[in-house]
Amino acid sequence: MSRQRLAVIGGNGFIGQEVVRQALARGFDVLTVDPGPPRHPAGPPAGGRHAPVSVADEDTLAAVLTQFAPHAAVNLAAYGEGTVGLAGGAGHNPARAVDVNVRGAAVLLRVLQGCGCRQLSWSSSSTVYGPRARYGDAADGPGVTEDAPTAPELVYGATKVGAEQLTRVLAAEYGIRAVGVRLPLVYGNGRWYGGSQQDLVRFTGRLAAGEPAHLRAWTGVADWMHVDDAARCLLDCATNPAATRPVYNASGHRSSLFDLATALVAAAGAPATAHVEPVADGAPDLPLLDTTRIRAELGFAPRIADPQTGARHYLAPPHPADPEDPR
Repeated sequence: MSRQRLAVIGGNGFIGQEVVRQALARGFDVLTVDPGPPRHPAGPPAGGRHAPVSVADEDTLAAVLTQFAPHAAVNLAAYGEGTVGLAGGAGHNPARAVDVNVRGAAVLLRVLQGCGCRQLSWSSSSTVYGPRARYGDAADGPGVTEDAPTAPELVYGATKVGAEQLTRVLAAEYGIRAVGVRLPLVYGNGRWYGGSQQDLVRFTGRLAAGEPAHLRAWTGVADWMHVDDAARCLLDCATNPAATRPVYNASGHRSSLFDLATALVAAAGAPATAHVEPVADGAPDLPLLDTTRIRAELGFAPRIADPQTGARHYLAPPHPADPEDPR
């Protein structure tokens, strides 16, 4: 029996390379589709194939995917600008963000329909919900459900809402089971760009290098998800026929930046050279996520479910991940 074939669009990015690693470990034949080079400190995953193609280049993308004939696909293509990340990049260049995040989604769906692929998962974002205050008590208690209204105040979140709506319409027309995963703050080793986590990325890098480190860390609570869990969730949604909703909320754990940074200091064993200063302001203005649906319908539960475990993973040397090994 031939191996299942998986195409990972944007597979050289932070989450994409982890999806590729886990898919290879599960025995998939993997094609990475990405115009950019791998940026993970461990280098590209061993195995698989690579096509340097943009999701916006419909003709070339169609030729590549038709030849590969994937059984399933994961789309992580998104516009970003260097170290400022996705949200910052979209804010700087809205037209380009729409081209990649929204038009790219439409291009990919049409290409998948043409090459016979009927399973897709893709990365949406908790930024689709907009500010936390809009949701009242639900934003701070159990969290907002997928049925809450979407009203983003960032260009990045607006492109994700557009992609969600367009994907829902086109997937139904093309007969594709397309599942978006609304991700929270995704962190972990291999995050080469800072973006909204710039201070955390620098702080962790200094800890890992044994250098003096200082971080002003907000004490409000937010949803976090380690990249290992985010990748596993996306891979599960692409390949599990029970994933039939257009979107699912997903998360790993709730904590403050102060909690995570303190755990990182403990995991690094560097209390004498690291200082975490608690500050009241600075937490992301996003509601917490209710993840009941993905747990109940797909049985998905994070393996990295607290900041202490997350800190140990964050500081671990980058290496190919075994999806069956909770480390």
